[in-house]
Amino acid sequence: MSDLVPIFIVWIVFYYTYKLIGLYARRKERLLMIEKMNVVGDLELPDKDVLKRSFTALRVGCLLIGVGVGLLIGIMVQTMLVSAGYDMNQWPERKLFEMALTACVLLFGGIGLLVSYPLERKFFPPQKD
Repeated sequence: MSDLVPIFIVWIVFYYTYKLIGLYARRKERLLMIEKMNVVGDLELPDKDVLKRSFTALRVGCLLIGVGVGLLIGIMVQTMLVSAGYDMNQWPERKLFEMALTACVLLFGGIGLLVSYPLERKFFPPQKD
């Protein structure tokens, strides 16, 4: 198997070099096609502010709010588990504490991302043709 490693490395380098060159060639072809269509007038490009709309800040903000709420609720669940008599230092129960915190963070982070979608639709409704 060790004899094949240099062959695979050379193959991978050439393959990705070929793909990269092809990517740039196709990009140039597409740009030429777009320019040709604009000259003829077949293609109407959308407004520039429609293309500039980015919801990254909204999505990240909703995600972080969800993660924060998940951490808060996870800590509350852990506190309730400790008050119910579970010992955090024993191995099986430690897994319970870790799972409670992780599940809350992931659940509420996902809910935060799901909340961002209707907000995007509310503030910028889809364009009708």
